Amino acid sequence: MMRPLPIPWHILGFMPRRWRALLLAFLTAVLPAAAGADDARPALRIAVQRNPPLFDPAYSVSNVAWRVLHNVFDTLIAVDFADGFRLVPGLATAWRRIDARTLELTLRDGVRFHDGTVLTAEDVAFTFGPERMTSESAPLRAQTRPLLGGLERVEAVDPRTVRVVTRRPDPLIEQRLATFPAQIVARRAYLAAPDFQSWARAPVGTGPYRVVDSRDNDFIALAAHDTWWGGRPTARTVRFDAAAEVAARVTGLQTGRYQIVTDLPADQLDAIAAAPGLEVVGGPIANNRVVVFDQANPVLRDPRIRRALSLAIDRNLLVEALWGGRVGVPQGNQHRAFGPLFIADWPPPAYDPEAARALLKEAGYRGEPIEYRLNNNYYAGEIATAEALVEMWKAVGLVVVPRIKENWTQILEPAGRGMRNWSNAMVYPDPAGMAWRLYGPGSPVRRGAAEWSNAEFDRLGLVLESSLDTAERRAAWRRMLEILDRDDPPAMVLHELAIFYGKRRDVRWRALPVEMMDLRPANLAFR
Repeated sequence: MMRPLPIPWHILGFMPRRWRALLLAFLTAVLPAAAGADDARPALRIAVQRNPPLFDPAYSVSNVAWRVLHNVFDTLIAVDFADGFRLVPGLATAWRRIDARTLELTLRDGVRFHDGTVLTAEDVAFTFGPERMTSESAPLRAQTRPLLGGLERVEAVDPRTVRVVTRRPDPLIEQRLATFPAQIVARRAYLAAPDFQSWARAPVGTGPYRVVDSRDNDFIALAAHDTWWGGRPTARTVRFDAAAEVAARVTGLQTGRYQIVTDLPADQLDAIAAAPGLEVVGGPIANNRVVVFDQANPVLRDPRIRRALSLAIDRNLLVEALWGGRVGVPQGNQHRAFGPLFIADWPPPAYDPEAARALLKEAGYRGEPIEYRLNNNYYAGEIATAEALVEMWKAVGLVVVPRIKENWTQILEPAGRGMRNWSNAMVYPDPAGMAWRLYGPGSPVRRGAAEWSNAEFDRLGLVLESSLDTAERRAAWRRMLEILDRDDPPAMVLHELAIFYGKRRDVRWRALPVEMMDLRPANLAFR
């Protein structure tokens, strides 16, 4: 077997810049491609329900993007999701607080981007700078504000030292730098692209795999980045095939077309687990399934009707009938990983149809129809869940009209919007990384045609974001929970979101308690 040719990076430093650039392009593209013909590593093929259209790490805010891009990019600080969301070194080997507003990080030496260029502090500063995020015309300004809007500046102190300065004291800056919009991109490659769309179709990161090809609504193809700082990837290539129908994914797994398939509903799990050579992995993740209310809707403007919609739902019956009890009902829109900010005495959403009927009568509800928008099983079991909900609402006198839409653009179209399906991911273990980012200023429910706002919630959120006093933050979060669940709900929580995967037993891969699929060498092997 021919082994991949070693790349003599050390000789580049002795060459003129023009020759160095030409040789670099040859070494990083031509030689690996030639060696790849005799590469004995397996090609991994994964079936997913959908793929993102663009691959800039801060652009696509969705589970379908995170599962792919987690393998293309790295963050300065990484997260060990399997060990209580513990922060660990990533592209930075060390970090320290200089004061309440300043964090200094030391970059890992010798990290290379997919195009062969070496990571420096200038790439980090550029990633968070005005061209991408902070200027009024930046293409990622809106997407990054909920998590990174508090950054004042990111500056290169020297080639391997970065200083991050926030506008006010930030108890969570380390967590923010470990989230998806903080994944680092190559400055040179970004600036060389003719426009943002071109860049986002073929971005350059430092992760274990690089994007080599894609086709909308079809596939994304990745190839191993063999000089990845964390070790040589165990798969030669990875391909994410879009297969919207569950049956297509399951059949592909059974016939050997796919080694892993995602987003399986509960009614498929037993059959796959019983099949020779196959198994089921995965389960609940740090995310809650919710239904969002549009406060601008004339019926839903009254919070009593929103509360009635929630009280009409028998969530225990829902998770038992549709999930076989494999998911739970959370204690409000929070997660136990919040640690000291988890409000342990907060109850799960109540089921009380009599109270729902009383609220509807008090609010003067007279059967006005409420539109309910959903995707065609973007979430596993989405249509079956919607059918059950409509019947529960009907039982208390609510008239809810489900509408299946083709895409998120149609779901978010303001005209006639009443309710819509959504999920609320915890991107770091704190309420600021979940409810605040999703319902606060700059959040998805505030952009464009706003669905909800609450001035008190916003004031408390600033405490959550800037206070270094845990007790003060906890008190603010408790009151925010009261607003979210009772006083002025922007959404109602249904149950924990789960992702179940079917896979071949000869693929040794562990599912994480988050949306990302980790295909790094430590988490992927082949028997």
